[in-house]
Amino acid sequence: MKYRRFSTGNGMSRRAAPSLALLTVLAFAAAPGLESQVPDPPVPPPDPTDVSLGLRERLDRLVERVKYEQNLIETLQARLIQRMEGELLLEPEEGSGWFRYRPPDALRWEMVEPKPVIMTVHGDTATTWYVDLGTARVTEVGRLSEQVLEYMGPAGNLETLMKYFAVRAEFPQAEGDPFYLHLTPDYRSVARRVRAIDIWIDPASFLPRRFRIVHASGDERLVTLEDVVLNEPIDDSEFTLALPDDVEVTEIDLN
Repeated sequence: MKYRRFSTGNGMSRRAAPSLALLTVLAFAAAPGLESQVPDPPVPPPDPTDVSLGLRERLDRLVERVKYEQNLIETLQARLIQRMEGELLLEPEEGSGWFRYRPPDALRWEMVEPKPVIMTVHGDTATTWYVDLGTARVTEVGRLSEQVLEYMGPAGNLETLMKYFAVRAEFPQAEGDPFYLHLTPDYRSVARRVRAIDIWIDPASFLPRRFRIVHASGDERLVTLEDVVLNEPIDDSEFTLALPDDVEVTEIDLN
């Protein structure tokens, strides 16, 4: 493989799928009990469907319920549908691929059509391979690991997002309707990168199944997860790219 190294303050190119600006890693918390104690009865998960509650309390319960369900994820696999719009695209571009995720720091985002692009995050290393171009980018995530996946639906941390975004929530009006969250930046530094985020949450699993990111430039990315499979084993090799020898590799220094 041919290597180049350079530093950049702008992260990945617009074709990265997804860019590092879209990426937050989930954290698990376990509290061991004492063997001599009688275990407490299980606490029921938060219920945001109670219409007797105020909107703010329902939103708080929704965030807690999503966190509760995400903490049960051992692995997540899904078919990936993506639609992109932007001033550099003559018309909206639609693509499909696969998404695989294993908490806390293993991810594979693979676009098959229209152009093959594979991005993996494993530990502190993010690799993006533009298959048709014969090039790849390798980034040592390092201390940025807690921000990886920050804006990405299935693994995104809603608590983190709500620290930086104002949230408007719409609750299901009919059986099967999703929960809907519209987020707008509360801080100028965030608004320079992201104009808005929309998240649709499945009412059965309480996991995000669709999200749209509108960048400050006006470019949009709409991602939908279909055929979701939870907690089936995923081999380690899925999260590490074995690049061919003729791929030209560029190492990105985010610092």
